Parts: sequence; C-alpha cells; structure tokens
Amino acid sequence: MNINEHIDSYLSGQLSDEEVQTLLAWVKESDEHRKEFSDACRLWNSLHSTQFNNEKAYAQFVQKTTDKKSRIIPLWAKISAVAATVLIIVCCFSVFKFQQTAIITVNNSDIAVKTVVLPDNSIVYLQQNSSISYPESFKNDSRSITTTGNVFCEIFHNEDAPFTLTTDNIAVKVLGTSFQVNTLDSTSVVVETGKVQVSTDNQAVVITKGERADLVNGIITTSNNTDLNFLSWKTGKLQFKNKNLTQVLSDIARHYHYQLAYEYDTQSIFYTGSFDNSSLDEVLQTIELSIPEVNFATNENVICIRQVNK
Repeated sequence: MNINEHIDSYLSGQLSDEEVQTLLAWVKESDEHRKEFSDACRLWNSLHSTQFNNEKAYAQFVQKTTDKKSRIIPLWAKISAVAATVLIIVCCFSVFKFQQTAIITVNNSDIAVKTVVLPDNSIVYLQQNSSISYPESFKNDSRSITTTGNVFCEIFHNEDAPFTLTTDNIAVKVLGTSFQVNTLDSTSVVVETGKVQVSTDNQAVVITKGERADLVNGIITTSNNTDLNFLSWKTGKLQFKNKNLTQVLSDIARHYHYQLAYEYDTQSIFYTGSFDNSSLDEVLQTIELSIPEVNFATNENVICIRQVNK
C-alpha cells in the first residue's frame, strides 16, 4: 500500500474501518514505522493550521507606515516603526511558543474505535463518546494527557519520562504498560500488562497485570480483574466460561450498547461460549440453541429475555 496516501486519508477521515486496521498493523510493526506515522501526523496538522507569516506582516506594516513621497521620515515615525517591529517579533515568538505547546483534542462520536498515536509513539484507543487531549510535543522529562470516557492505552516505555493520564477524578501514572481507564458509567482502571499507580487527592494505590482499581464513593478499591470482556469494545471478542447467564447478558448488552428487560429469571443458568466480531442476532441465536428454555426478542435498543413455553 502507498503508506503516505493511507496516512493522509486516515487523517482526513476517509479510510474504512478495515483500512484503518491495516494501517495500524503497519504502524505497530516497528519503532521506525511509529516514528514515520507520528511525524506525518505532526506535519499534516501543521499544514492544516493557520500560520502567522511574520515577513508578510512586517511588509504590510512598512507599506502602511512609510510615506513613499517623502525622503525624510519624522523621528516619531521611526520610533513607531521600531516599536511596531519589536511588537511583531514578540507576537511571532508568542505564536511560535503557542504552536510548540498547542493542545490537540480528539473526540470519538462514532461506534467504531478511534486510534490516536501520541508524540512519543504511544497509542490510545478511544471508545465511542470518549476523548483525549495531549500536547503537540511532550517534554523531555514527562508525558501528560487527559481523557474522558473509555480508553485503552499502549504506552511506549521511557523511564526518563513518566507517563501520566488524568481524568476528572483520578490520575494514572505509568512507565511502560497497557491499561484501560473507563469513566463512562463509573471510574475504573484495568491493567493488561505492566504496573500503574492510581491516585486521587487523598489516596494512591499500585496495581499490576490482571488487577483493577475501582473508585467507589471517593475511595479506591483494588481486586483481581475477573471481567474477561473488559476490552470487547476494542477487540470485538466476547468469551464466557461457565458464567451466570445474567452476567453474560450484561456483558452482551454493554458490548452492543443495549438495555436489558427481564421476563424470566436467569440467575440459575450458566453458559460457556465465545464470539469473534459476531452480530447481536448471531450471539442471541447461538445462546438460544445452547439454552432452549430461553428466548430473546430485540426492540430498538432493548433485549427482552423470556422463558420458552413448553
């Protein structure tokens, strides 16, 4: 594939989901690819932002303030010209400084997962109704971003520049790891690899691979993560191992953005199975075949659970 055209099309929002995944696979192949993609993103952003042209601005100033018909320029005009020139230089420097530390914000309003490559080549995945804000370039000794909603992060390892993610109510500090931060319904952090520190104004805990931290009534609690499907929104995969059908349906409803309406108690029923990027109808039909006493009906965004009359 023509990688430059693919990157440009991705930044312009013209790639299909399949093409985005192909591009992402290429980016993750090597650090060289990550850097090439990151550089292309910064170049694209600079080309599509308003730049302050100091030479043009100064030429316009000279044209407006110089009396072409007079060979003698009054002292006050010279002073004004010098002052204005200094002002333009200061403005140019300020604009340059602002551009160097400009904050980029990405929002995802689509069902499809959005992928963001950070200046250090770390990758952040955004679920629908999630966002990220990050500087155009990181400092040499620190890396900081803010997020809302549900995001999954693959952080590029750099011991000299700790990585910090903040939300409205917690901060997550890492060195190099992959983890999920979810603030859509409640606040939780789940670590897939590595180790992170989760903190509030009054408390700090450390969790490692396979553990989670939940913020409940202002208090952080830690536990082993038993939710096999916490990343289903990113991977498209659902898996259940002898799991209570009520919890199975809860995971399914979360994955497909549906609500549940029970007309039958499923607490005593257990289910084992797995699905890979299947449609909701395929999932429900498969469960019906495995558990003949249960029937499902969907209406708009609601799954109704009923008992089959024998």
